[in-house]
Amino acid sequence: MAINLIHISDIHFGSGESHGSLNPQTGLNIRFEDFVEALRKAVQYAIDEKIDVFLFSGDAYKNASPEPIYQKMFAQELKRLSDAGIKTILVVGNHDQILRATGSHSMSVFQSLEVPGVIIIDKPMSIKLDTRNGAFQLVGLPHVNRNQLVTLEKYGNVSASQIDRVLVEHITEILSAFYGELDSSLPTVVTAHMTVDRALAGIEQELLVGYTQTFPTDIFVHRNIDYVALGHVHKHQQVRPSDPPIVYAGSLERVDFGEEREDKGFVHVKLARNNTSFEFKSINPRPFLTVELDVVAKEDPLAAICKKIAEAIIPGCVLRVRYKLSQEQATSIDENQIRKACQSALSVRLQPEVVPTASRARLPQLNESQAASPMVALETYLDEFAPERKETLIKLAGEIMNEVAAKFQGNE
Repeated sequence: MAINLIHISDIHFGSGESHGSLNPQTGLNIRFEDFVEALRKAVQYAIDEKIDVFLFSGDAYKNASPEPIYQKMFAQELKRLSDAGIKTILVVGNHDQILRATGSHSMSVFQSLEVPGVIIIDKPMSIKLDTRNGAFQLVGLPHVNRNQLVTLEKYGNVSASQIDRVLVEHITEILSAFYGELDSSLPTVVTAHMTVDRALAGIEQELLVGYTQTFPTDIFVHRNIDYVALGHVHKHQQVRPSDPPIVYAGSLERVDFGEEREDKGFVHVKLARNNTSFEFKSINPRPFLTVELDVVAKEDPLAAICKKIAEAIIPGCVLRVRYKLSQEQATSIDENQIRKACQSALSVRLQPEVVPTASRARLPQLNESQAASPMVALETYLDEFAPERKETLIKLAGEIMNEVAAKFQGNE
């Protein structure tokens, strides 16, 4: 009999809230409520279908210091799983780790509380687990990166590229040792939070600060493995369809417009030795919609914009309206009228673009004096296109500019 397993990943409570507004009845951001509802749907499916194992492949929160409400909502769903007798496996992802030598992470609280049926993967491990439909073997890896090696004295003078190679070799050796101890008569799942070299990247690249290590897909290919449950990449995909299937569940909800065309949900796995099958289940996420048009040649650009919105809008969607216009038309555009046409959307972001000339900057609000300063120009751009990531990106840009300036000064 097959063991029923839910593979879910990258919940990211706290992300995407710039696209929402406050729910006056609950005091919570509506987009946060969307993320909570998505997790509830997955948990309810697990309960209704009498699932044996609920496997979460990392990144529960936006960062490793989640607000209490995020922890509360996540814990409520874990309790529902525990009460239903469903084994729950939580992998520590990069957003769950605290980059300090504390030995703790955002999942540590569940270890301390010893929630029945909850297993935390915060170090490489291989274990055997019993379920109502039989036993299986689990090999688990938390998110790993070069920071965990550079702190060791013997790697202090090793280059970054060499560290990356050593890290891949180290993980390969760990997995090979685990594989060698597997019982070939039992089904085996491997789970990890990482990027593999055959994966198609998603918006997680924009959520990262710094580098991300890429591992070869083949480290998960072994005759004793029946399913590989990966997290970290937000785009749901089958990296390898069989022998064994290597699957990214993808993020549970849309974070930004980079995921506009991606469905979101989880994977229902029917685990059996040499006969595993799986199916993606959508949670029907809130739609993200981009309305895009060029009104440069329109006699009445405002009417054209409003008409296009009326034709395309989906009630309750997260809406982005991008339109090109001439400098002469800019004064005739009443943004309040555009927003009125968008009132059935949850939120709207207007992105006008004045058609550039040789003497004018691309963004209409970027005047000549601002364009003279790279940092001011970058701030203006981020205000328009990535306000939720502005603080992080400005800090990184400043560090890069300081590093470049120091190199130039050193060469003089």
